[in-house]
Amino acid sequence: MIAGASGGLKAYELLDRLAVEHAAARPPTIYRALDFLIEQGLVHRIESLNAYVACPCPEHAHGFQLLICRHCGRVEELHLDDVNAQLSAKARALGFRVERQTIELLGSCDACLNAAVRA
Repeated sequence: MIAGASGGLKAYELLDRLAVEHAAARPPTIYRALDFLIEQGLVHRIESLNAYVACPCPEHAHGFQLLICRHCGRVEELHLDDVNAQLSAKARALGFRVERQTIELLGSCDACLNAAVRA
């Protein structure tokens, strides 16, 4: 379900889709499954949207950044390891231990920008 979506899906959207096949599915089922998928690196939580997106490259064990189109909801994942390294180094220099990092960039994708120009 999540893998087939171009953008993030909220937990209750997933529940609605799952309920079609499994009527007994409830919110705790979805949240437990999402927690497991996040732990395995297969899904990312989009903090700003309270939604979830499939990880396109789960073999990449380092941090990531998300580009989120505010018009169509498309999400692209980046792996700029130098950005993560710089942030971690600066945090360490300030005596801070990073436990989790979320970098989300909200804007417009090319398709939406081009559609706005044509309109």
